[in-house]
Order: sequence, then structure tokens, then C-alpha cells
Amino acid sequence: MKTKRIFGLIVLGLSTSFAEATTMYANPIFPKKEVSSIVVKEGQTLYMISKSNQLTLRQLYQFNDFGPQGDVLEPGTIVYLAHKKRKSTQKEFVIVDHSATLRQIANKEGIRLKSLMRMNQGSSPDEQLPNGEKVFLR
Repeated sequence: MKTKRIFGLIVLGLSTSFAEATTMYANPIFPKKEVSSIVVKEGQTLYMISKSNQLTLRQLYQFNDFGPQGDVLEPGTIVYLAHKKRKSTQKEFVIVDHSATLRQIANKEGIRLKSLMRMNQGSSPDEQLPNGEKVFLR
């Protein structure tokens, strides 16, 4: 009786392993994880954000492409808590509908500024782009 129970558990274990193996070879497509970020609230500082997320200020500066006024956080600004991606996994490009800079687009799309500038031959990260400009994200 005991051997039947053990044998049944072994067969059950083998069947679940077989089911997992068949789904493993089916190559399901999972969306890539988004880069973790927060939206700045009124009165928040980089120091407060770093301490509440167990990061150093140096890491926050490394993860974000802050401009010359980077220490001044406006409410609604996105602050990334990990490295941004080198290119977009969602969109191939965006079209500028209102005057924006490559720095603003990189921050909004979660892409590294350096990569975005390389893909678009950008000369200055803070140069205003004209309306209708196509900015490549891949």
C-alpha cells in the first residue's frame, strides 16, 4: 500500500515535470519587465527617495539622466530606481508633438540618454526638438 502511494507521487511528479517541459519548449513570449521608477510628489528630495528605497544618491544619479537643474525635483518628475534600458521594447519611434528635448524623451520613455543620442545623432541633450520630429527609440 505504501509503495503504491510513493509510486503515485513519483508518477504525479513526472507528469508535472513533463507538462512544465512541454510549455518550456513552446517559447511563450513574456513582456520584458519595466524599469522600476517613482513619480515625485510635492516636497520630495533625492535624499528622501534614496533612503526610502535603500539606494545611495550616487546610484540615483547613475540611474537617471538629470540635467543641470537635476537637484531641483518638480512634482510629477519620474525618478528611476534601476538602470534604464538601452532601447525601447514597446515602440520603434515617437513623433514630437510639442517642443521637447532628448533628455525629456529619454526620461519619459525609460531609455538611457546616451543611447537615445547615439540613435538620433543628437548634438545636445537639452536642444529643443521641433514639432513633427521623429525620434527613434530602437
